[in-house]
Amino acid sequence: MAKNLKFAVIGLGYFGVNLALRLVEEGAEVIGIDIDESKVQFLTDKITYSAQMDSTDVLSLRKLGLKEMDGVIVAIGENFEASILTTALLIEIGVKKIINRVTSPTHERILNAMNITDVIVPEAIAAAQLADRMMIKGVLGSFEISKDYSIVEIKAPSQFVGKSVLELNLRNDYSLNLVTIKRVESKNTGLLTMGERRDVVRILGVPTPSEIIYSNDILVVFGLEKDIFKLSELGSE
Repeated sequence: MAKNLKFAVIGLGYFGVNLALRLVEEGAEVIGIDIDESKVQFLTDKITYSAQMDSTDVLSLRKLGLKEMDGVIVAIGENFEASILTTALLIEIGVKKIINRVTSPTHERILNAMNITDVIVPEAIAAAQLADRMMIKGVLGSFEISKDYSIVEIKAPSQFVGKSVLELNLRNDYSLNLVTIKRVESKNTGLLTMGERRDVVRILGVPTPSEIIYSNDILVVFGLEKDIFKLSELGSE
């Protein structure tokens, strides 16, 4: 059985907290570190271990065994100096993989000078994803695989409703692969007042050729953005 991956997230602001929680959801063991005790307390019992400490204190960092981690993410946002110094100490300790949240071009240049090239700009990623969603009609969510390829959730065009996956012929007609179908269903739930209903989403797995498309279906497709755009234009015809 493969061992669980182990990560440390240093800096538990909005980005750091959500990253830590998502890594745990994906099955990883996560240590969360922040100098602010209230932020650390928020993650108590939600992640593997949370520690209130100053990440610019090398003695404290050494005690956490970060050298054995599969990756350490420096997610410090506002304190530029603390981010740089923390990264320098991680290098000194011998951490194998360091990933940095970048807050400015100057920050990135300094990290590059330190031979840290694995960087992330959450704001830029969010802006790019929002721009993509705004430019392609009907897109409900997207995940960029590379500069050209994406996985996108798109509402099934009305022209597809009632047809089978085989009849859609997405690969030949649109150069797209159908990854799965998310089916929106309205169901009664005991959590709501009697007579009330709410939408739930069911994942159909790998679609069979005979699967019929419903009006509320969300198609999860993979391909070039230009081909996804072509598919999205069906909704405006």
